Amino acid sequence: MPSRIRGACPHDCPDTCSVVTEVENGRAVAFYGDPDHPVTQGWLCAKVRPYLDHVYHPDRLTQPLRRAGRKGGGQWQPITWDEAIAEIAGRWQEIIGRYGAEAILPYSYSGTLGLVQMTVASTRFWNRLGASQLQRSICGAAAEAAVQATLGVRHSPAYADVAHSRLVIVWGHNPVTTAPHFMQSLRAAQRQGTQLIVIDPRRSRTAAGADWHLSPKPGTDGALALGLGHIIVREGWHNENWLNAHTVGWAQLRQRLADYPPERVAAITGLETADIARLARLYAQETPSLIKMADGINRHANGGQTVRAICTLPALTGQYGQCGGGLAYTTSGYVAWDGAATSHWEECPPPGRVINMNRLGQALLGEASAPPIQSLFVFGANPG
Repeated sequence: MPSRIRGACPHDCPDTCSVVTEVENGRAVAFYGDPDHPVTQGWLCAKVRPYLDHVYHPDRLTQPLRRAGRKGGGQWQPITWDEAIAEIAGRWQEIIGRYGAEAILPYSYSGTLGLVQMTVASTRFWNRLGASQLQRSICGAAAEAAVQATLGVRHSPAYADVAHSRLVIVWGHNPVTTAPHFMQSLRAAQRQGTQLIVIDPRRSRTAAGADWHLSPKPGTDGALALGLGHIIVREGWHNENWLNAHTVGWAQLRQRLADYPPERVAAITGLETADIARLARLYAQETPSLIKMADGINRHANGGQTVRAICTLPALTGQYGQCGGGLAYTTSGYVAWDGAATSHWEECPPPGRVINMNRLGQALLGEASAPPIQSLFVFGANPG
């Protein structure tokens, strides 16, 4: 009879699904979501369900391959691990001898996460080598910094709390595709009367199931947030007592909101002034209201400031701390570890230059020139 081993999905997803692997004679024979886990509930997303197909696929690489012929020709020859390690190490020694270790750039992201594999092992190695550092900012750096600066911590309500929301605004986010486990709780809440509004330039799958879909021009979400705040304050729907007791900078924000009347916001966003006013009224009066967003909204000019503007809306209406209200973004603030223990910087050369992963192409073409990059080591990512 197979043994059942419980674990957690290693993908970069806030659901952190609980999984069960059945093992027989040293081979995994079944893989599924843990039916006893409150989020997973026995169900896994389309990326993870076929894990055993990936693990045991006949084309899966089990040994290193060296390119044979021209790049892009698709010709490879198998070599041993000892040969691969010796060749990489030999080339790196030559590069370090001529250019220094900063001519080597490691590139990784969150292909499959794990503190030991993706942080401890790689960080300590690259730090000790003295390689260039990678600014891993391609996903949510602006939003993460904005939420941290505005709210002080990156926390998010439990999915089950949406049952208490009278209104949910999904903003620049498509959870039907990218956060499917949240949708179980949201759909249950909708069946009990929760209204769903989606703000997205695209007609996403989530928007198709909403009570109302607003489609502002791309990159204008910050103006929309400030315009909603303008109306909320103008109409006296804000929570003055809460703002005075729990915020810093309320007077300055009030002045800033005055610059975004609905007529100006309509011209910027392409939305009708009546729709902007209706959205402000619904958000302020249908409480508790939850705003749920993801990282897409921060991936344009002024993305961080856009997120900060959105973060102010639950404060204006005093909804932070209410069950079913507030902001749902990331759960990363719940996790912390000792940075010195993971990096061991005290045993390594001083940190070298930092290269932003968003500038990888430019860096390889000469933007990073002191020294020029001579070796790119990619793992857990696919920049191509």
